[in-house]
Parts: sequence; C-alpha cells; structure tokens
Amino acid sequence: MSETIQWIVQFLRDNPSILLFGSLAGGYAIGKLKFGTFSLGSTTSVLLVSIVIGAVLLSGQGKNDPSYHLGLIKTIAFGLFIFAIGYKVGPDFVGGLKRGGMKYVTIAVFFCLIALGIAVMLAKLFSLNSGYAGGMVAGALTQSSVIGTADNALQQLTSGKVTSALDLKSDVAVAYAVTYIFGTAGLIILLKILPRIWKINIADSAKQAEAELGAITAPDTIEAFHWSNIVTPRAYTIENENIIGKTVSQVEAMFPERITIDVIKRGEQIIEDVTPETKLDKGDIVAITSFRRRLVSLNEKIGPEVDDAIVRKMVGEILGICLTNKKLDGLTLHEIFVEHGEGCYLQRVTRQGHDLPVSPGLKAYRGDIIHVVGARKDVERMIGTIGYPERETKVTDLVTVGVGIIVGTIIGLLAVTIKGIPVTMGVGGGVLVSGLFFGWLRSVRPTWGQIPTPALWIFTDLGLNLFIACVGISAGPQAFEAIKQAGVNIFLAGICLTCLPHIITWIFGLYVLRLNPALLLGAMTGAGTCTAALNTVMDDAKSSTPVIGYTVPYAIGNVMLTIWGALIVSLV
Repeated sequence: MSETIQWIVQFLRDNPSILLFGSLAGGYAIGKLKFGTFSLGSTTSVLLVSIVIGAVLLSGQGKNDPSYHLGLIKTIAFGLFIFAIGYKVGPDFVGGLKRGGMKYVTIAVFFCLIALGIAVMLAKLFSLNSGYAGGMVAGALTQSSVIGTADNALQQLTSGKVTSALDLKSDVAVAYAVTYIFGTAGLIILLKILPRIWKINIADSAKQAEAELGAITAPDTIEAFHWSNIVTPRAYTIENENIIGKTVSQVEAMFPERITIDVIKRGEQIIEDVTPETKLDKGDIVAITSFRRRLVSLNEKIGPEVDDAIVRKMVGEILGICLTNKKLDGLTLHEIFVEHGEGCYLQRVTRQGHDLPVSPGLKAYRGDIIHVVGARKDVERMIGTIGYPERETKVTDLVTVGVGIIVGTIIGLLAVTIKGIPVTMGVGGGVLVSGLFFGWLRSVRPTWGQIPTPALWIFTDLGLNLFIACVGISAGPQAFEAIKQAGVNIFLAGICLTCLPHIITWIFGLYVLRLNPALLLGAMTGAGTCTAALNTVMDDAKSSTPVIGYTVPYAIGNVMLTIWGALIVSLV
C-alpha cells in the first residue's frame, strides 16, 4: 500500500499540470459553497487548496520542486489578468479624472493613501516582513493583483537570492490567505454597522438620491419581466376628429408619455420614412411603438386597433450602444433621448458591467452602454448619432492583447534609481497602465481592440486563479510553518487594515465631502475594490443607486492598490 501511495505522489510531482488543474477544480468547487449569504469565492478557495496540495505533496523537494516549472504559466496568467483589469476600468479611470465627479476621485485617492499609511504602520507594529505586508494589503483590501506586483518587487528586492525570494513570496500567499476572509466578510459586516452607529437609514438615503436624479423604476430584465414593460408596435386606424390633419409631432406631443409613429399606411401606399411634419389623414393606418401599458388607451384617443400587415412586417432591434460621442459626454439621459432617441426606448444603462438606476437625470459618460429597444431603423439611426453598437461577437482582438502586454512589460522594467534604490512600477504595474490606455482608447475608438465580455471574464477570472494556484503550490511547503510563526499577528493586522481605512473614509466623506451616505458607501466599496460588499450595500439600500458612487473609485482603487503592492515591499 505504501509503495502505491509513494508512486501516486511521485506521479503527481512529475506532472505539475495535474496539481495546477486540481487546485483550480477543487478551489472553484469549494468557492461555490455558501455559508448563509457568505462564500469564500473562487480566488481564496483556489489559494487554500493549492497551498494544501503544495504542503502535502511538495515538502522537502527543494530545487526538485515541480512548482519551479510553473513559473512561465504564472507570468502569462498574471499578464492576461492584469491587462484585462486595466482594459476593463480604463474608460472610467481616465474619464473619472477628467470629468466633474471630483468627490468620487477624492474619496478613492484618500482611501488608498490612508490604507497605504496604515498598512506600513501595522507592518512595523506587528513586526511583519515585506512579504507578509504585501500579502496583508492584498487580502485585507481584497485586491488580488497586489500579490503579483508584490511578487515582482520581491524578486528585485532580493537581488537574485533565490532562497530569500521564495520565502518572501510564500509569505505573500500566506498573509493573503489569512486576511482575505475577514477582508470580505468583515467589511460586509462593518458597512452594515457604520450607518446604524450614525443612525442613518441607507434606504432613505438612496431614495433621496433617486429623487434628486428623478429616478424611475427600471424595466425588468428579459429573464423576469412584466408584460406591461414590453416595447411593442400596434396598428390603429385614424378616426378621431382631434387627430385628423395634425402632424406626427403634434399627435405624439398629445400624450403624457412617449409614443412613436413609425409607419403609415395610406390606401395602398406604405410610408416608412415618417417625419415629424408628416400629416395624418382620416382612414390612415398607423403603426405606433411604445411600452404596452401606454398603448392600451389609444383606441379612444386615435381610433380602433387593427391587425395589419405593416405591424407584422416591422423589424425591431434590442441593442446596447457604447456612448462615444464627445458632444454627448456628461449629458443626461433625458437630453440624449429628446434629441437623438426618436423611436427608441431605454431598457437599462450599464457602467463597468453594473446596472445604473434608470432616471431622466442620470448623466451618461463615454464608455457607458445604453441598452435600447425600438424599430430597427430608429435604433440604427441612434447608433449613428451617439456611439458604437455592442453587437455579440466571439472574436477577440489578440493583437491588442499581445501588443498591450509587451508594451506594459517594457514600461514595468524601466527603473529610476533614487539614493541608490531602484524605483520601478514592476511588470504588473506596467501591464496595468498599458491595459488602462488600451481600454480607454477602445472606448473612444471602438472599431478595433474588442475583447468580448466572455473573453474578458476568462482573462480576469481564469488568469487570476491560474496565477494564484501557481503561487499557492509554490508557497505550500513553507505555509504551515509561516502560519505558526506569524499567523496571529497577520490576522490581527489584517482586521485593522480592513476596518480603519473604511471608518476614516466614512467620516471624511460624511463631514468633509458631505456625500449622500448611500453613494458614499458605494464609493467606499469601489475604492476598496470589494464587489461583494457593493451587492450587500445595494440590498440594504433596496436600490442600485450606490453603483453611481462605485464605478470611478473602483477604477482608481484597482490602479492605486495594485501599485501599492510594489511600493509597500520597499517601505517595510
């Protein structure tokens, strides 16, 4: 039996790809488990599984450790992940710095600077080395990319001393694993407690923000909709004397909610190019498009409804349009649709993949996706005015990905020597900056550089977890000893790093910037790059309004915290 076990162990050691994909499979499976509303998530689970695999199977291997063979995979995976993160947040990072949301920019920068200062003090107070400090920042602030930038910085710090570099890199993984759980679960609890201590009702704050925006209830999604929220064309015969002889624009203006006259049938003539000045005659059959609930009363106001072929032949279109027109940047949805949305009806607006609360007063910015429905000719006309259609595609522009990572790597290798100390962004920071640039460029020149959402998910999620699995397997042999030596200190320091920056930022946002509490909580979850906490805040607010505060700080937080990974290694 013992010989069989030894053979299996040696077989696994000789085939590190099995260890790698076993870590992924086990981690993703555990990450799906829920304890109430809390789950470890895939990244933490993959790290824990890979550390256990490394500790059990690779202890005592030294330079024969098969994890040495995972170095290239780790580099490629992290490059794809960090480029995709930059690409995703690029439009909001650049746009957030340029446009008037300075309060959100201030919150993000304030949070990140406070977090860095506290992290350095905690590392010194709890006697944590640079590896533990980097892992603590990654876990307590839920920014996994810090592992990569700290990893690269440690390689330079140790000046080629392989043993020291491996020990410190293992410390990064250990500290991340110890602090991440509280970094997520603890933050969720903290953000529930803070408003109660200040006796603030977040749901009421969200309603106040919605009132200022003029928010309305968003139409339901395709998966769960009300019939009254479907946009549909219906045909009516013009018989009401108050309608006969009036122009299309006059008739449409008679109704309190938007309707659109798309097609007119006059005898045998079909008029598809309907203009606002087109006059309506008695007996005309008109195809009117609007939400179903708005059409039910038109029998009395226009004339009897008829089943006509002009409706059956109409082709509709549901499409997301990426806003790229400079002239429309920062305008409200009401302003955009009044001028350019004739015949089109808003379904939803997304920013960084998150749904924003639908409201006439919501400002749209370049890079936002405005999802509309209407007759195809109307939707295509709107596309030509406001931006670029986000049509489904399976093709990824790998030229952009490859060139972007090459450029980022070169940027990251550049170093400036200050007082004998080389200061560099590191490869991770350089590739992140490159991703920011290409993501922003894609938002203003959307005809090239496309990375579809499924591909972006593969790069970010699978790329990150492949990298994490490599880190965990390598760290495994030293992990348990490190936890014995410094586990308690790391955990306590992580609790402080999770809580203190958020508490200080909450006070700063309330009393200095005077932000709406619901928007402030959204901004804090963005600056701390914790999407799980954002979902909890939205549940407490009973609204998606906190997303407005989330997007710009999330973009800035991703960039600054990632760079902190390299910086804290030098400061501790």
